[in-house]
Amino acid sequence: MSVLLAVLLMTAGLNPPRRRAELAARPTVVAAGAVLTVAVLIALGLAGESMLNALDISAPTFRVGVGLVLAIRGAIDLAMRPPAPPAAADGMGAAAVPVFFPVLFRPEAALVAVSVASDGGMGSMLLGAGVALALVVGLAAAELHEMMLRAAGMLVSTLAVVVAIDLIVDGVFAL
Repeated sequence: MSVLLAVLLMTAGLNPPRRRAELAARPTVVAAGAVLTVAVLIALGLAGESMLNALDISAPTFRVGVGLVLAIRGAIDLAMRPPAPPAAADGMGAAAVPVFFPVLFRPEAALVAVSVASDGGMGSMLLGAGVALALVVGLAAAELHEMMLRAAGMLVSTLAVVVAIDLIVDGVFAL
């Protein structure tokens, strides 16, 4: 897996503009939630190959499954508006809930992280997650109109569907 594909997959899995539209927290709280998300994704990436071996799941089969989940999530994000952000919580406790969970750490992000780490290595996964989460933090610091965030989120959702199809095809041909 190329580094560019890893970055695209992690960005598509996290969908920074869409995640930003779901957040009402201060940029420092979003940054703390992003750091927590990276830490969990690193742990998943390190344990991912062992988990796949323990469950007797081949990397190509897992790629197909991740591609299906990502394609469905991308299609749902294209069809639906982002949910309203929860009330802005005070303090760094908000970095865990609602920033880390349920907004930043989502099933598709976790699955993509494991897939990228298994196929491209931890460096690729860490670079991809870092780029995607830096975009979330940057968007949280910027004052953007809701329509701009929605349009950017739809663009990344389309990217998610495209890279998901690539992941599925790659997984099928590798079986």
